[in-house]
Amino acid sequence: MTNNDIQQLIDKYLNGETSPAEEQQLALELSQYQEIPEEWHAVRLMLGELAIGEAEYDVIIKQRSRKPSALLIALRVVLSTAAIYLVGLFFWLQTEPTAKIETAYNNKVEQTQPTPQPSYCTEGTPREILMCYMERRKAQPHIYQQLKQKIYENQ
Repeated sequence: MTNNDIQQLIDKYLNGETSPAEEQQLALELSQYQEIPEEWHAVRLMLGELAIGEAEYDVIIKQRSRKPSALLIALRVVLSTAAIYLVGLFFWLQTEPTAKIETAYNNKVEQTQPTPQPSYCTEGTPREILMCYMERRKAQPHIYQQLKQKIYENQ
């Protein structure tokens, strides 16, 4: 705004012909200048610090009230969904299974009478399979020695 425009607003203000929006514009213009003509000091005092502060506040609010872009909104939705999923996954992994998995190894340990073992140890967790293999090897060492010998001979 030029000095002539400001002077016209001051004249309208002094005649009582300004609207509230024009008074706010005048207060904003007068607050932006550090050195103003002496005639304008009186108008600045008449407007008061409150009107000048309100004008500055409105400018700050207009600058901050821009709407977020669609990309920012989409990013927030995706990140929120991922966070909820990860929290749910964390708590789900913390729970212990309620049903006991029955395997050949578990049944053998729990029962007092030995049960016939299958020909191969294929059921259960890797640890249970290894334990089954080791027990079978201890029970029948000659079979495993014969297998080793045949494998060695075939190589």
